[in-house]
Formats: sequence, structure tokens, C-alpha cells
Amino acid sequence: MRYYLLLFFGFLLSISILKSQDDWGYTLYGYVKTDVMLDTRQTVSAREGHLLLYPANKLETNGVDANEGINFNILSIQSRFGAKIKAPDFLGAKSSGIMEAEFFGSSNAVTGGVRLRVGVVKLDWGSHEFMAGQNWTPLFIEEAFAKTISFNTGVPFVAFGRSPQVRYTYKPGKFKFHLSALSERDFQSTGPAGETSSYLRNAGLPMLNLGANYDDGTIFLAANASYKEIKPRLITDGGTIDPAKVIDENKAKGFVTNVLARYTTTNFFVTASALYGQNTHNLLMIGGYAVKSVSPDNGMWEYTPINTGSGWIDMQYGKDLTVGFFGGYTKNLGAEDEITGSYYSRGKDIDYVYRASPRISYRTGKTQLAAEFEYTTAAYGTNDNMGKVVDSKEVANLRVLLAAIIYF
Repeated sequence: MRYYLLLFFGFLLSISILKSQDDWGYTLYGYVKTDVMLDTRQTVSAREGHLLLYPANKLETNGVDANEGINFNILSIQSRFGAKIKAPDFLGAKSSGIMEAEFFGSSNAVTGGVRLRVGVVKLDWGSHEFMAGQNWTPLFIEEAFAKTISFNTGVPFVAFGRSPQVRYTYKPGKFKFHLSALSERDFQSTGPAGETSSYLRNAGLPMLNLGANYDDGTIFLAANASYKEIKPRLITDGGTIDPAKVIDENKAKGFVTNVLARYTTTNFFVTASALYGQNTHNLLMIGGYAVKSVSPDNGMWEYTPINTGSGWIDMQYGKDLTVGFFGGYTKNLGAEDEITGSYYSRGKDIDYVYRASPRISYRTGKTQLAAEFEYTTAAYGTNDNMGKVVDSKEVANLRVLLAAIIYF
């Protein structure tokens, strides 16, 4: 971790040497945040419970649910720092960049370590813009994301993730149209070898996204359509007719589309969004894919995506003292084909999840204190042959979250 910190501050030092030039400069930003969290049961989460998705299923022993019971944590790993960089014009375009890091770690094994959040280069010709680097997936709409106090920002109802990518944006007036090609890094697909970016890389095609925005200052509208192919295996295990292993060329494919609307006035906003998706595991949502058939000739697998639907609403009122509310719902819609083999899916035994989360916050100057109550329910059951969940029963968790933040 010290290596990355020295690298970052050395980078800032090199920029500061050039800052005396009029066309060079940078602005530092970030915050220090401490979260105090209390849950009423065990949760499915990451980073020592910090990134909460939904409550864990019952774990019964002698008729008692071992997953029910108070647990708490205090963490400051969400704290982050970044630099907005201004550079000389390049080929007639305004050149800029952003580098942002945090102490969240890139996996549970390195919780507290420094990781790259955003690192992009932008070239802006006015009505045309090119961006390359690690940034938010276009399905996570930066201009209108949920303003929860929790780090989960509405997961698993919101498409969440950052990816290395290239993006072209056309900006005629109040509209924006963008086309992106993305890979995977910290937010990865899952498969026979667990979570890894190799499935997407081996498919030979980046994730593709086409999106459009409209913004007049009061009304903001956005929509996206995304397509992804992954190759879960390179070779087969062999068939029952021919036991010889062969190259497995089959891929798991999926579409994701979402829409969003936001209304903003002085000291008030309300945002609503809906999503329909296939194989949404890499977006920190429920869903994925499953094996629909295995060829008896050569052992090749054929796949079917698990379909997921979700919707959420977020609203807030106030200026220094604000009150807000987040609500979300997501449901397992099952598969397109009958499932005969393994699942590679998040929450495959979950029928639906819903959340109600009020919050209150007070900020003056650079300091903020906040409280949030996050009530999340997940309905667990058993899968039928189409991947839907039947005979589900609800379990619920209440998270009480207190946060202290100072910005710079």
C-alpha cells in the first residue's frame, strides 16, 4: 500500500512542477469518512460487512437461526482522495484527466488497501468527447445516482461497477449520445473458476453499451442498452459418447437495459429508475447464468441467462439539513430455457429483495454528520427447472448507520 501512496504523491509532485504553466494544473479532492454500522442479522456483503447487499438466509441449528443476532463494525475504509487534472490542448481538444483512489481494497483479502477507483483521460472538442480509462459503467448513471449514506449506493437494485473502457460521446445541445466498449477488472463475471475477468477476455468481444441522456437543469432523462458475451470454459470434460476433451466454443450471452428520470428543484430532487437485465452478476445485482444442456457427443455446455428486473426511487429535501429516502425492489425472473446443470449466479435461491431506507444528514462547511436506517428483506426459496424461486420465505435485516465525514 505504501508503494501506491508514494506513486500517487510522486505523480502529484510532478504535476505541481508543471503547474506554473498556464495550461497545466490540478485540483485535489476527497474525504475522510467513518461509518458505525449495526445489523440485526448476518448479511451477504463485502469488506467486513461494509458493502451490504441483502440479509443472509437462515442458518438453523437445533431449531434456532444462527444468522439472527446483533453485530456491528466501525470502518473508515471508504475514505478517498483524487485529483482533477488540466492539461494542454491536444489536437484542438481540451485535455483533462481524473485519478481517484480509496482504501476499500480490490477484494475482501486486501480490505483497507489502496485501489484505483477512477483513472481517465478526456479529450473534449465541444460537441464531441473521447474518454479512455477506468470509469463507472454507463449503466451506473453518474449524473443521477442514489444519494444514500451507505456505500452500497442502492445495490443490489442499482447497476453498480467500474470498468476499464473507451467511450465516445456526441453532445448536441441538451442531449448526449454515447457509445462505450468495456472490459472487466474489479467487478467481474462468475463461472466455473469463480470470479475472474478471463471469461470476458476469452470471449474476444468487449462489453458494448449505447446510451442517451437529456438534461435541461430540471428534468434529466437517461437510457442505456448493453450487450455482453463471456466464455466460461476453454475445453470440455469430454462427452459420454466421445470421452475425449475438445475446445468448448460456447458462450453465455446477455442484454441489459435501463431507464432513469430525475426531477430537480431548489433543495429537492426525486429520481426513479428501472432495469431489465440478463447475467447481471458483474453489476453487483442478483442474477447470472446457468447450464441448460450438455452435449453427450463432446461434453460442450450450452447456457441460458438468468433474467433480473429491478426498480428504485431516491428523493431528498433540504440544503444544510437534509432528509431523504431510498426504496428499491428486485426480482429473479427466471431463465429463458430449462436448466439442467450448474448455476453461476448471485442469489440464485432468492425470489425477490426489497429495501426501505430513510436518512437524515447535516452538513456545514466541509463537515457532515449523517444517520440512515436501512431495512432490507430477501425472500429465499428453492429453484424450479426454469430458474425461478418457489416456496420462498422472507428474512429481514435492519442496518443502523451513523457516519462522520470531512471533505477537502
